Formats: sequence, C-alpha cells, structure tokens
Amino acid sequence: DIIESCDIVKQVVKDFYLGEQPDIHADPKFRERKNELKTGVMYNVLHLALMGGYEGRVTRENFQTWAVSKEEAVRRSDPEEKEMHFESMLLDLIDDNSYRGGLCGIVSADTLDLALQTGLCQAPQLTVLDKRYEMVGKCRTKVVEGACRIDQLNRVKVENELERVNMVYNRTPWFFNKDISMADDQSTISELGEELDEVVTQFRSQLDLHEFVDRKVLVVDFGSTFTKVGVFNTKDEQFSLKYVPTTVDDLREGLANGLGVLDECNEAGSWEPLAQKMKEFDIKLPCSSAKGGLKMVTVSLVKEESGFAAELAALTAGAKLLNSYEGALTEEQVRQIYELDQPEIILIAGGVDNGGETETQLHNARVLAEGSKRAGYAKYGVPVIYAGNQDIADEVKNIFTEAGVDARITGNVMPEVNTYNIEVVNEAIRELFQTIIIRGKGFDVVEEFMSAKFIPTPRAAFLGINLLARGYGREKGLGNIVALDIGGCTTDFYANVSENPLYVYPGSDPRRRVKRTILKTPNAPLAYRRVEGKYGLSYNAENILELPRFRDGSLATELKEYFNKRYPDYQPQGDPFDRFAEKENGQWEIKLEEMLKWIHANPHLMPISREWNTVFAFLAREIMKLATANNVGHVEETDTYFMQYGVNFFTHKTNLLLIGGTIYHKCMEGLEYHGKDLELIASGALYNECDSSILRPSGEVFLDAHYLVSILGGLYGRLDPERALRMMKLFL
Repeated sequence: DIIESCDIVKQVVKDFYLGEQPDIHADPKFRERKNELKTGVMYNVLHLALMGGYEGRVTRENFQTWAVSKEEAVRRSDPEEKEMHFESMLLDLIDDNSYRGGLCGIVSADTLDLALQTGLCQAPQLTVLDKRYEMVGKCRTKVVEGACRIDQLNRVKVENELERVNMVYNRTPWFFNKDISMADDQSTISELGEELDEVVTQFRSQLDLHEFVDRKVLVVDFGSTFTKVGVFNTKDEQFSLKYVPTTVDDLREGLANGLGVLDECNEAGSWEPLAQKMKEFDIKLPCSSAKGGLKMVTVSLVKEESGFAAELAALTAGAKLLNSYEGALTEEQVRQIYELDQPEIILIAGGVDNGGETETQLHNARVLAEGSKRAGYAKYGVPVIYAGNQDIADEVKNIFTEAGVDARITGNVMPEVNTYNIEVVNEAIRELFQTIIIRGKGFDVVEEFMSAKFIPTPRAAFLGINLLARGYGREKGLGNIVALDIGGCTTDFYANVSENPLYVYPGSDPRRRVKRTILKTPNAPLAYRRVEGKYGLSYNAENILELPRFRDGSLATELKEYFNKRYPDYQPQGDPFDRFAEKENGQWEIKLEEMLKWIHANPHLMPISREWNTVFAFLAREIMKLATANNVGHVEETDTYFMQYGVNFFTHKTNLLLIGGTIYHKCMEGLEYHGKDLELIASGALYNECDSSILRPSGEVFLDAHYLVSILGGLYGRLDPERALRMMKLFL
C-alpha cells in the first residue's frame, strides 16, 4: 500500500505508459526538471555535510553560486566562480580535508541518524520505535505538471525542496552550525517571571517598608525537623542563627524556643511573652517546609515534554512533588491522586498553543473534577492550576468551576515544543500557598506575628541562589552556581548559570579534540530546581541499599579502603557506631547494610565520634554523586560527535554551594577533622575524570552553614537585596 500510494511511483508508471520519447535530453522541460532535482539533492547533501562537521568552501550563503552545471560555470567572467559548480561542490563536500576530524562525515551512522531525527532525510518505511524520529514520514508530495514535488513538511506548505530543507534548518539550527549552541533566547527561562527591581518595589510597597537603616530583622525557616531562627541588625550586619526542634502541631513553640522565651510562655500559660518578644523586631519574614511542605501532583500529556516542564515548574516554585502522571487519566489513577497521593495543588500541563492537542486535556479535567469529591483530607479543597494549551483554557476552567473546584488559569508552561515558560505558574502557586495551604496547615497562628506571608522554603532558597549568582546593584554575585541541600529525606539540587556552553574535550587526544559537540537539548533551562526524593541522610538512608554500587559491593569496598587509610588505629568508642565496625584480617569493615537500616530507624541520632562522622560524610558524598549525575548535563561520544544533553557546568567555571544540616553541624562544631569530611562530601558533586561524561561543576566550593540562601537571600533579599547579598558573601 505504501509503495502504490507514493506519488513518485505513480509518476514513473505514467511516464512508462507514454512510451519512448525521442531525444528526451533536448527537451527544455526535462533539462529544467533535471537541474531542479540536482539542486535539491545537493542542498540536502550540503546539510548532511554540515551535520557531519564540514568546514569547507561551500556554505548555505553561497550555495546558489555553486548550484550550476560545469558548462554554465565556465561562461562566467570571475575566474574563481568558473570553478564553482555541481561537480566541484561534490568533490569539496566529500574531501576529508574539509572536516576538522580529517574524515568526511556525510554518510556516518551518526549523521544519518541525526538527519532522520530532524526530518532532513525521510524514510517512509521506517518503523518509528522512539521519539527520536518524530519527523520521519512528515513529508507530503504531489504531482505538479507531471512531476512529483514536495508539498508539505509537518503540515506546513512549502514551495520547493530548498524551502523544506531551510525549514528543517530553522527548526534545529544547532545541528548544522557549530557556532549555534542554543535556540532563540526567548526559548530559555529566566530566573524570575519579572525583573528583581520590580519584585523589590512591589514587596516594599506591600509591607510599607522603604528605609532599612538600623533595622532589627528576624528571618525564620520552619522546617519539618528543625526551625532555623536568624537575627541581625542592618546597622552592623552581624548574623546569628539558632537551630531548634520544630513542633509541627504548633509552630509558635519552635519560634518561642528559638527566641529564648519558651519557658516564659509555659509559665504564663499563653503566647503573650512571644508576642512581646516579636515587637522587638522591625522586619519579620517566614518560610516553611513543615508538615510535608507544599505537596503537588502534575498531570501532563507527554512525560519528556510537557511533563518535564510541569515538574520543573512545580519544583522551582518550591513544591514537594508527590507524583507525576501523563496521558489520559484512568479512574484508578484519579482515585490514587485523591486517596493516596493527597496533593494540596494539582498542576495540569500539556498541548502547545494554537492547534495543539485538546481531547486528552478536556478528559483529564472532567475526571479530576468528578473525582474531587474524594479529597476529604483537604479542609479547603484541592485547587487546580491549568497551564496547558490556551485554546481550551476557558472550557477547562468551566469544567472545574461547575464541580466546585478552585481552578486558576496561567500561561502555558510549554507553549511550543522545546520551549519552556515555567515561571508562569509561580504566582498562582504562591497565592494558593499563602491563602489556602498555610491556613489548612494551621500556620496562620504564626503568620499573625509576621510582617509578610509565608513562602515555601525551597522557593526562598531558589530566590536566594539567584541573587547570589547574579548579584545586585554594586554587589557582584558569585557567578554560575550549582547548589545542593542534603536533608534527612531528600536532596535538593539547584542550578543558576548565565549560559549553557558547548562541551570542549579537555584531554590531549587530537582526534577527540577536533570532534564537534552538538547540543541535543538546546532549550535546557539555565535556572532550575530538581529533587532526589528518595535519598537523604536519615529517614531515607535505607534507600542507598538500592544503588548499583551498593549491590555490586564496590561501595563497601571503597568505604573499607578509605576508612582504614584514614583511621588505621581506630578503637571502639563506646557509641552506637561500634556495632557496625568489625575487624577482619587486621582491617576494619563497616557493616553498611546494618548501619543504613539503623540510621533509617533512628533518624534523629547524630554522629558523635570522628569515625562515625566520616562514614556519614562518605554516605553524603555518595548522595552528592547521585544527585549531580541525575541533574547536571552529560555527553555521549560517538564516532563523529560529542552529543551534549542538559546543562554543561564543567566547561565554564561553575561554583558549588553546599547547604543543609550536615554542613551546618560540621561548620558549627569547627573540629579539625571536619575539614576533611567536608572535602569528602564536596568531591561527590565536583567534576571527576573517572566520570568525565558527567558535566559536574569544577569551580570553587562554598559552604552555607547558616541557611543564608533561604532565610537571608530568599526572604530578606526581596526587600533589601544589596545588603542581603553582601551579608551572604560575608558569612559563606
């Protein structure tokens, strides 16, 4: 059926039945058609060559000068142009000397694979097994005046083969041009949906605060386990932090404890002493991740596209992502969302604007609206944010409104394929968090003491890292940053860089040094947050048992070698760590499986001895390696190229910032051996020649022992960013 339906076969059969044509080569129509086909074919070959690393004399700009017969070229007056014709063009395109690697790349497997991915080459009988070949078979032809010609590419009308190839080039220029590493700048996200100056002006007006001389400031992060209470005066800019347990049932207890008035409150039988203490501060700003943080679920069309955008949008807004769904939801999935996941907000994404998919989105809206009655756990209901195809936005809102569900419509997080607009949902998420979620968690009893409403702690950290990286006013930032916050349950990964450079091979192999790097994910966001939800150093420590390095024994072997080299004279200390250290054949072995299970069962017990601390640091390093491997860019080497996926943090200097309780305790205790422990932890997140395909950062290492990026940069930085930045740089 495929063969019989091809226009070109129809044309051949029709011409055959016309019979022999006398002196066909003298027919002007034949000669014109022959030249048209030659031109189209050679334009394709030129672009195959460009994909393969061609750097010769023929370019897209001068192609038409070359696209003539030898006979026509010799009639030119310019001696150089006399030598520019189809034959000399082909000879230059296949000349090994026209390629940096010294080998023609036109018909390499890598080039042909890319050509099929982009749609430059078409293969109507190819079985499409994965999304790499989404453009295959998207050409449509038609017979015009007896000749089979291109008519459409991906449903877009084209006049000729040159226009079709240009359309392929314009869609993915980075595959053809070594100087292009990204698509249009508008396709990348910004760190904030609005300029920081506007954010500052708006926040100052909201709080009616405009002068910041000699002000006493309180910044508080109410975490699930600990409350971090920071105090400073803008006059001397000296920052102090108190770290106290969180009482989730009533956040006022942790706040009072951190301010030193908890005993007074207990004696008074009221919170009046706390209220009086709070009056000492001119500015009081809170953030929180307590009671599970901001819990969200995403529903999208395709996991790799709108699913990626939706997850990034939720995480960057500060959410804890409970689950992600894609495609048309089943009744069982809807039940799972409301009865098992129990989110506080549902984010729906998918479908590009102006003609994208709509049927699945409408189906999902209907089944979620119908299933919302299952959300008995939510005192004020489960609001929905719709950030998908804008063609049906009103219809989606009506579906939820009729079911009594609070629905917010935002811009599309992925208005076009490979174009991400993740900040459009942040304002809606923030408003819902501040007006509904905080009230539902009972945090409003603390908010009444504060100058401003709560924001999610991860969002505060994201904003603080943005300020620290980019700078403000007269205060310069640190430049590109990768930050990791290793917690008890999860590990947060933050990135903020100014650009995504192409990978440059750092070794000495001359053949590899001249290989071209092609960016396979051109619109990878430059500022984002991701979460390793299964890996932490207390509650989720047991999940380290799932890692391949644990299962194959290499993790235990490496720990044994490191431990015995660093502590050859170790003796049991009489603490819980003793039970996990066993001496065999003159060497100490750490019973890693037993230890990880014990940590999981005793999450609040912190290491005491230096040896115990070091083993903890070793485990933290392993989590750092995993978190960076999963969230930084990487390269895959082929015969012709380096294929770069994600953001390259290696080629240009990128600094590493480590945050979290592990860092806090080691810095605060300040013991000599902690320095080695911190170096060990950091090594897991830095570029490693043994893992050279993973593009980890290779710059300086900064330690945030005071949670400065969230409570100082993210909270106070919205009011007085220059001072907040100066203080962060001072205390890191």
